[in-house]
Amino acid sequence: MHNLLNQISLYPAFIFDMDGTLINSEIWHHKAWNHMVQEFGCPPLSDETLIAYGGLPTEVISQKVIDTHNLSASVEQMSKRKTALYLNEYMPKAEPFPFFADLLKELSASGKRIAVATSSHQKEARYLLEKNGLMPYIHALVTGEMVQKGKPNPDIYLLAAHKLNVEAHDCLVFEDTIVGMAGCKNAHMSGIKVFDGAFDCDHIISPDELYEPREHLL
Repeated sequence: MHNLLNQISLYPAFIFDMDGTLINSEIWHHKAWNHMVQEFGCPPLSDETLIAYGGLPTEVISQKVIDTHNLSASVEQMSKRKTALYLNEYMPKAEPFPFFADLLKELSASGKRIAVATSSHQKEARYLLEKNGLMPYIHALVTGEMVQKGKPNPDIYLLAAHKLNVEAHDCLVFEDTIVGMAGCKNAHMSGIKVFDGAFDCDHIISPDELYEPREHLL
């Protein structure tokens, strides 16, 4: 880990995903998804399915569920209900991952430029980052509704770099999903894969390197 931290320190700018990277909120998203789909007559989604959907916009996941289970509900109905359940019942329970929250604070305090790039909406992101004391350390917040194409498209990362006034190659991205890692690769940015509050790789993954997921993500 010491060698990886030394590699990290060489970058001038950092882009953190939020859900599952900075904040331990994915588990609560999963609970909201399964709460919602069962209301619409769908069986609970498996952990493997929910992990595979990680990082995708709510509307995209809703469409996938509708297509897979041949549901008559609309994407709008399902997305609105899932969002309402998450906001009202589950999101307030989410807490930061201590290691990455501390790393973000340390990097910011050392003069590095920090952005958060999340598929979540602005209201959700600000609530979680403010509730957990992270907003003062962040120079730019880019959320899902600020770009036309979500992850794994590069738009959200490139907008974050623009707001930090840095080039893509100056940024190091922290992501917890395969979709997120594909997104930073498409933005020609280096990345670090994380999982459950810890590093999930032993080196910085360059844009031209193929990320090989570990068994728990297959």
